Amino acid sequence: MVEMIIPGTYITVRSEGLIAAGRIATGIVGVIGTAASGPVGEPMTLSGFAQAREIFGLPDRFAQPEDGSHPLTLVRSLEQIYNNGASSVVAVRVADPSRTHATYTIQDNAARPIVTLTAKTPGSWGNSLQVEMSDAEDDCRIAGETLTTGFDQLRYGSILPSAENQIRMFRGITKLMTPLNILYKRVVKNEVVRPVGGRFFLALQKDNGGTVTTPVETVDAVNKVVVRGSNGQVVREYGTGKLIYGAGAAPDADSLRINPATGELIFAATQVPTTETVTATYAIGYSPALKNGEVLITTWNGDLDFASGDAPNAANGDRLIANYIVERSACVQVRLVVGASVEKWTAPDGRWLAQQVNQSSQLVTAAANATHGGLQPATNISAYFGTGSNTPGSNGAGAGADEYKAGLETIANQLINIVVLAGQDADQMGSVLLAHLKATEETDYERIGVIGASGATVADFLGHDLADGRVILVAPGLAFADGSTLPPTYTAAAIAGLIASLPVQTSLTNKPVNVSGLALNANRGQQEQLIKRNVLTIVPKLGFRVVKGLTTAGEGDPFSAIPTRRIVDYAKYGVRSAANPYIGRLNNERVRGALKATLDAFLTRMVEDEALTGYELEVSATRAQEIAGEVNVVMTLQPTFSIDFIRVTMNLK
Repeated sequence: MVEMIIPGTYITVRSEGLIAAGRIATGIVGVIGTAASGPVGEPMTLSGFAQAREIFGLPDRFAQPEDGSHPLTLVRSLEQIYNNGASSVVAVRVADPSRTHATYTIQDNAARPIVTLTAKTPGSWGNSLQVEMSDAEDDCRIAGETLTTGFDQLRYGSILPSAENQIRMFRGITKLMTPLNILYKRVVKNEVVRPVGGRFFLALQKDNGGTVTTPVETVDAVNKVVVRGSNGQVVREYGTGKLIYGAGAAPDADSLRINPATGELIFAATQVPTTETVTATYAIGYSPALKNGEVLITTWNGDLDFASGDAPNAANGDRLIANYIVERSACVQVRLVVGASVEKWTAPDGRWLAQQVNQSSQLVTAAANATHGGLQPATNISAYFGTGSNTPGSNGAGAGADEYKAGLETIANQLINIVVLAGQDADQMGSVLLAHLKATEETDYERIGVIGASGATVADFLGHDLADGRVILVAPGLAFADGSTLPPTYTAAAIAGLIASLPVQTSLTNKPVNVSGLALNANRGQQEQLIKRNVLTIVPKLGFRVVKGLTTAGEGDPFSAIPTRRIVDYAKYGVRSAANPYIGRLNNERVRGALKATLDAFLTRMVEDEALTGYELEVSATRAQEIAGEVNVVMTLQPTFSIDFIRVTMNLK
């Protein structure tokens, strides 16, 4: 932009002169391994080891794995990585096809399947899930029930009249959403009926003329009269099969007549209560005519009634949206418990339970049974997932080359600096790791891999066939105070954590490693043999230290030193970071000069940080490259700790 300062004097500000390289990550560790819980094949960026254990669970016993032959690897490796200073970790769980999700099928009182709960992730963790069904402690809230046809009934009965209840009508023709005024046919519960002049009347509403306006509804499933003695014990109970409705003479013994029009209770002549207490539960109607904009809810079964001509019409695209409360007596409480985690739902049937579980649970998913999903779960039950005819969870701990390769693919396009194949040694997975490192180098996601030597003896360690500047081979294994040991694959994880904690220019030679002990102590002669075979070896020395920090590239190779490999990768990442803001700008000498200045500033900072002792830099483009938007960057780097000059040619597009 050109700006006039004083007449005849102008200043042009070129934004290219303000571009600088951004910060570059150097210690992000990618770990692939097997676990007891957590999503499979999904990279998880962890905040620390506590979160790792929360997501992936605890490892099984190494000497006695859960499946009998394949110990879990991921969390064991993460522990070593974090113990040695890593802070940025991306973990991927892998599992073989034998993995299963733990399940539990909730049944009704007749042992019919209602809803099947399934642990969200496969693994044995699901077998610790405990499910409990009991009488509901709270009323159940039904939200968002939508009726598009059959507008004569809500899904659930035993509705509690409440100001929270809401029914809205959407008219398909006008596209208007209108709240309806709710009226109720109610249930009166446990009303104490006292005699007046030797006769018993329910407390029904009457008009000014004394006529009952809320008559008793003939609903045997609801209506019940109980007679109790002075000690509170039930003397007689009148319910289904014992109630007679309408005016008339006194009934036979053990029957009760109810006059719906007056609310009078008429007992058999020999059973008229005298000193006993009479309580009644009964359904009452609603007699005034409904008006437009009103809806009458029959609370005991959810029936809906509308004013004449005001009912919704499915043919016009009308629909009802209902929110209402179902009484706790018609609901069941379901709790899921695992460790300190507790999830709880209150539901009237399996369908609503499944919907609530799928909306809110962090532990399980739910599927209502197509035939019996509308039934209510049985109560007073406590059981574990995977028991009985339910499916127990299994870990798929026998993951092999295909599964680890798939796990590596999930982090192939992420910024990862160090890769660890948890629990896998050079013989098992060396070729898989090397292929991954070669592939990511081609796609500008350079990284190094750390893997354990196979076997348990020095002879075993010397027999490897790895030879690459991006692979670090580690030995020996680890030992613990209880006498147990772990193979070198877990020592490799400790080394990965140590590398992640250090600047790129820092050598691992003689650096302390935070491990509990070593399964093998190599003598001086063995140490020399291991160094010549490019095995990074840990020995007891004022704690435990690295003998020499080297890759498997071989003596004389420029990348045999770990810092050299990391420094060059860091420089390449820095060049890309610095060049990225130039994409889309003019590709001419002026802009390339600005790019060179930006790269000079970045490389000079590397010299000041003692990652480089010197460098040379060229930025150029042919006419064809200018047109194509390409730039050649050629760096000749002199890494610290190296007598070699590393020439790096990059084609930026």
